[in-house]
Amino acid sequence: MKKPFLSILFFLPLLLAFGQEGTQTLRVTGTRLVHPIFRKWIEEYTKLHPGISIQLDSRIPADSADLLIASHILRASDLKEGQTSVVLNRYVQLPVVNSRRSDVAALQSRGFSDADLRQVYFAGNRKADQHPIGNPDPVPSIYHFAVYKREKPACASMAFANHFGNEQKDIKGTGVTGDDRDLLEAVKKDTNGISYNNLGFLYDLRTRKPVEGIAIIPMDLDGNGKVDPPENIYATLDQVIAFAEKDQNRQLLTEDVHVIFSRANPNKALAGFLEWIRTEGQQYDHEYGFLVPAN
Repeated sequence: MKKPFLSILFFLPLLLAFGQEGTQTLRVTGTRLVHPIFRKWIEEYTKLHPGISIQLDSRIPADSADLLIASHILRASDLKEGQTSVVLNRYVQLPVVNSRRSDVAALQSRGFSDADLRQVYFAGNRKADQHPIGNPDPVPSIYHFAVYKREKPACASMAFANHFGNEQKDIKGTGVTGDDRDLLEAVKKDTNGISYNNLGFLYDLRTRKPVEGIAIIPMDLDGNGKVDPPENIYATLDQVIAFAEKDQNRQLLTEDVHVIFSRANPNKALAGFLEWIRTEGQQYDHEYGFLVPAN
């Protein structure tokens, strides 16, 4: 198993500062796309440490949580005084359309370049128009898309927009209430629907194949206007994960999962849980559609 870049030496000061006594209840909140694997981490960790209770709920106020999950690039303003962060794993987002489209085969054969996604999601945005990259010929106008996006700010949408040098507010389309699962449902209900989502929701975690009702559109990674055999890695979840971890192609939209916590108030239970995730907990990343942390 790959060793994490942050060893127990990072957490040792927290352990020593807190001592042997302290709270045995941890409160975790933040982006819900990571909740499935977090629940697994909590389940396995509390088997080993039954005296520790870990509550995971997106309704917990951020200022009263021991851990805040943030799955986007952290800005200086995201960390308050006395706070720090670590990366737990990574996730990939892919473009997805309704599987009933009559032109699915053509789209999957052609693939999307970065320039295509800029046109579909940020058409009319100055940044998108001035900085085209990838395939110089944008996706033809014969393809009609009904774009769906998250209605309210969300980590995955922020990461998606940041990848193209934009902000979430710049994404065009129809806003969807709820979370990323609701975003996927909107695409399933609309033949022309298109959106983006993470591997853990796009693929059935048991069969490892795309969920029913959707079709993943490959990325044209070399920008030659077609998906070559080495780029056609979307048949199973494990193919995508293996490719993303080995190749680390910049056109694949990959983002870190951070957790923010207070370094000013050391917590022994928190330090132990984070260290376990960064070591033993990594064995569950692939099962839930996540990548191990990058070196």
